[in-house]
Amino acid sequence: MRYPNFRNKHLEQALFNPEDYVNWKNYLKKDYKKAPKKYILIYYPKILNCFKRKYKPKRIKLYRLITIYQYKDVGVVCMTGIGSPHAVTVMEELIALGGKEFLNIGAAGGLKDFGIFLCEKAIRDEGTSSHYLPHRKFAYPDKELTKRLEKSLIKNNLSFLKTASWTIDAPYRETKAEIQKYRKEGIATVEMEASALFVVAQVRKVKIASAFVVSDILSDDKWEPQFDAKHVNQKLYQLFDIALECLLEK
Repeated sequence: MRYPNFRNKHLEQALFNPEDYVNWKNYLKKDYKKAPKKYILIYYPKILNCFKRKYKPKRIKLYRLITIYQYKDVGVVCMTGIGSPHAVTVMEELIALGGKEFLNIGAAGGLKDFGIFLCEKAIRDEGTSSHYLPHRKFAYPDKELTKRLEKSLIKNNLSFLKTASWTIDAPYRETKAEIQKYRKEGIATVEMEASALFVVAQVRKVKIASAFVVSDILSDDKWEPQFDAKHVNQKLYQLFDIALECLLEK
């Protein structure tokens, strides 16, 4: 069976678009024409709280899914959920508000080692992206923005590896066979948003780059979680600060 079920769905016109939703009177209770054009998407409240203490950003609450914390010309949005449908919904609406550049910064499972990983491409093993483009194995971030993020990491002497990731929908169905297969293919991380975000950015003609900190290791015979480990949290904070620096520089 093909997916999506409707053949060539990506060629069809949607009944309504993100622009329709953000212009709906019950969504926009204020004038957000000055909303930022650059965004960092994050997934951990602890990173957001650190950002708020350090930079004292302006708070713009849109509705329950989106609160923007703006510092200069960069907006930070902490996702209230996980997975591609949620991330894509938020990104679509931020694009409709004028967003042009996005850095997706989060944690990931590791198929090899702990550390920081700059994503060069992501396996489309989620369902959302195929509603936008025909299925292919990989989705790709923006080359120019990814290079800018890479330069910022190098400038700050932060050790990292460039890698391919595996984007999934079902975190409790990462099978041993898949892990072994993708490790042999050189895939270093597994997460739940990157490939869908890359595809949406391509369709909407905006820029996106992504980097992850590995928070848990998936080996052949066991799972090693270290979500609260000092080395993981330290790298997450460092990666966020560098992402912010990257967007503020241009």
